[in-house]
Amino acid sequence: MTFTKPSRFFWLLSVTLLITTLLWVGANHEVLLSNRLWPWRGPSQLVALWSASFVTLALLAIVRSSAMEFLFGGLDQAVLLHRKLGLAALITQVAHAVVLTIHFITHGIPIALSLKPTLSNDRTPDIIFLYALIALGFLAYDRRMQYERWIKLHRLIGLLFVAGTIHASTLNGVTHHFEPLRTWIVILLLISISAWLYQVLLFRKFGPRYQYRVVSVTQRGKDIVDVLLRPTVKRMMYLPGTFVFISVPSFNGKTRELHPFSLSSTPTERDLRVSCKQVGDFTQQLPTLHPANSDDIKFVDVYGPFGNFTPHRFAPYRRMIWIGAGIGITPFLSMIAFERSNRDFRRVWLYYSVRAPEDGIYDAEIKENIERADSLIDYTLWVSSTQGRLSAAQVVADIELDDYAVMLCGTKAFVAGMAAEFSALGLASERIITEELQFR
Repeated sequence: MTFTKPSRFFWLLSVTLLITTLLWVGANHEVLLSNRLWPWRGPSQLVALWSASFVTLALLAIVRSSAMEFLFGGLDQAVLLHRKLGLAALITQVAHAVVLTIHFITHGIPIALSLKPTLSNDRTPDIIFLYALIALGFLAYDRRMQYERWIKLHRLIGLLFVAGTIHASTLNGVTHHFEPLRTWIVILLLISISAWLYQVLLFRKFGPRYQYRVVSVTQRGKDIVDVLLRPTVKRMMYLPGTFVFISVPSFNGKTRELHPFSLSSTPTERDLRVSCKQVGDFTQQLPTLHPANSDDIKFVDVYGPFGNFTPHRFAPYRRMIWIGAGIGITPFLSMIAFERSNRDFRRVWLYYSVRAPEDGIYDAEIKENIERADSLIDYTLWVSSTQGRLSAAQVVADIELDDYAVMLCGTKAFVAGMAAEFSALGLASERIITEELQFR
């Protein structure tokens, strides 16, 4: 049996929930074993407090601070955790309402106090917050929604969670009569509010921002573009495999939103390159930034770098398998290019998985960089239309080694499937390093 070391986030979540639970126990120590709390009233209080804890960590996870990335394993992983924490917060809020309603029914109290908003009901704000969160929660899973609207929706959901927690904490309830618990909830609220304000209002001004001008935009295939950027004042220093957020002030109607893109250039060069798949309104406009298409010089704001998907954070692993599917090859382009000047020797097996031969648009670039790389790199262009789906078993059979780590980048389904396969082969979870091409 392989023992997996708990992550920093595991300890952060566990300690937060433990403190919340212990303070709730302290607030109810006089009636802890009485029927005043059980079987319904106590659980309804506890899940409501857990919801506040989940909200705080969910907002903290996406604060876009490089200083906080170590807690979550990188911003890309923090986004995945944010989804789970946000869902946990919503589920515990609903559970609170359901359990409280059962408590009212068993004690002959009108259930309208927990389900029906009225002017005379002091719980009306909580009820409205809950219904709004449920409705917005369903909308948040609509993949057809434009990215900009989706971002605004999530900001509103975060604000509603915070507002609901503030209101609930002011009611004459369990937090009102026990100072340590009230202080703890205030601390969680301050963290939540600060995280929300920084992300929504302050990040664009105080975040790690660099101004670049557009040098060229190159169409690569039918739906891939390379955007080459040059610093105007100072360049951004980064590790290969990281990503940035980009804002284009000249895009009408989209000047406020930041879009994440992996870097495909090497940190040793002055210019910055992002390689993008054109799947939305923002990326469809990228070719218009080419200097030949306008008399004006186009500038973009680059925020970053972010992410933990870089081999330099996993230095103990000297044998690595890199697998990129489709545009998921992007961070590996940066890693391979960096190997031209890197003297930290590794043994690498690189797989570039595409559907058809014509989709392997970076094949020639990869081969050129491999020839100049210091590390020993075995490269395979895997064409699924002729070779079938790439599997972990095939990869492991090729390398015939058991001391390795694997880095996976691609769609959510591809990454999850490959990670499960490597895990089934006995590879420890800390040796399976993933990045999904999905921020929503």
